[in-house]
Amino acid sequence: MLLLAAETLPEGPGWAYELKLDGYRALAIRTGGLVPLRSRNDKDFNRKYPTIAKALATLPDETVIDGEVVAPGLGRTAVI
Repeated sequence: MLLLAAETLPEGPGWAYELKLDGYRALAIRTGGLVPLRSRNDKDFNRKYPTIAKALATLPDETVIDGEVVAPGLGRTAVI
């Protein structure tokens, strides 16, 4: 599908919109008591986002989360 310029957004029951937050794609795999938090290029995000890695440590083993790390406000980070 190609992107087309428009002056107004489409309306009607067939259309839905959602907030798009842009950040860093991240993959967390909780296994063996560890939670490696990796970028899509396999870079280590555990040092960059230690609070996220710590929060994910409470999940059960063999949990996989694929999402984005975004900063909704100054000084705060969240996984969406």
